[in-house]
Amino acid sequence: MADKLKFDAINAIPQPFYARFCGGDVWPVYDIEVETGLMRIDVCGLLQTKHFSDVTEMHDEYGTTYNPDDFYVENEPGAEIKRCPHV
Repeated sequence: MADKLKFDAINAIPQPFYARFCGGDVWPVYDIEVETGLMRIDVCGLLQTKHFSDVTEMHDEYGTTYNPDDFYVENEPGAEIKRCPHV
């Protein structure tokens, strides 16, 4: 199975970094599994599993914001866009 997320791009974000989810909740990211897109976030001291596709925005400790769509491998320049066969 190929990586779903860009490992180097995620590791380049200054640590710690935070993820905003639908509903506006922001939590520190503990780790991300780039092959499956699963991630663990620190929710009040307990780790909770979420999926990277649920992230609406990420930001680092300096306030720099990142678009989560930029971290998907298929969004690299030159990558094929997979479309529904009926489109």
